[in-house]
Amino acid sequence: MSEPQEKPIKRPFKALGTPLPKVPLRPFWCLPTRLDDKAYVENSSSDKKFMLFLPVIFIYGGGGFCLIGWTISILANDPFWSMLLGGLALLAFAGWGHWKLRRMKQTRFIVFDREKGVRRTQVGIFKKRTLEVPFDECEGRLSRSPGARGAPGHRLVMYHPTIIGPLYLDESITGIDSPLAFWSFLVQYMDKTKPLPDIPWLRDYPNRTQGLGAMEEWKKKEKSPNFIDPWYEWEAIVSQNPKLDSNYYMEHPEELAQWNGKPPWSMNGEELVDSGIMPEWMLPPDEQERYRAQKGRKMAHGGVKRSP
Repeated sequence: MSEPQEKPIKRPFKALGTPLPKVPLRPFWCLPTRLDDKAYVENSSSDKKFMLFLPVIFIYGGGGFCLIGWTISILANDPFWSMLLGGLALLAFAGWGHWKLRRMKQTRFIVFDREKGVRRTQVGIFKKRTLEVPFDECEGRLSRSPGARGAPGHRLVMYHPTIIGPLYLDESITGIDSPLAFWSFLVQYMDKTKPLPDIPWLRDYPNRTQGLGAMEEWKKKEKSPNFIDPWYEWEAIVSQNPKLDSNYYMEHPEELAQWNGKPPWSMNGEELVDSGIMPEWMLPPDEQERYRAQKGRKMAHGGVKRSP
């Protein structure tokens, strides 16, 4: 993986949520538009096709409301014909818009390029331009937001030190499993030195890993009295060490240099363990074996170096 350069945090606001380690925390899950061993592609909400979808739905609703009002006026023996004409006009316009949307090709996507190790997005309202940043430099965060009927929602967001806007990747009102499973997939997929995630879209490719297993198996493990959830373990680690959060360096930018160009959000699992930030058991089983083998070789050549 590429070596990220030391960059100051230029966001004018603090990032929401808890920073995520680049380690699988749940069984893999994703819902791609296209996926192979070179790139993961999903639709972008900034595409014109998506931006025009809601206005068309509202126009449909307005037309339906007018027709309902006209029907009520008929039943009241006081027909309001202008409401009928307005409703038909709105429905006709919405139908034309729907037809145009179906013919419109999508031009904006979110791309995670495994070969180059970059995240690629198209930005700009009137003029499209491509924004490409190394995945290693990006920070994933899990934030909580109010959900329906008071239940908390959970959102997976990605930030970059020198880019103001966040990238929203996944949201769930049923719990943390879906956002963490997608993050686990991205972490495994974007490290081309590691096997591909074992998911249905990649079954035709060799050299795959099951990571933390299937979600059904994971749910059974959660019921075990000795089970320790790696996410809550990591959350406790971050709460005890604020220097693992990029927000800390907005107020203390001079301390960012202590990581020698490799801050915590840029480290992979093995590097987090080597630096003493994370316990070894939080690595997936196959990565634990590989880490122990690598550690043995490092010790034979002069020991393991730790970050400050």
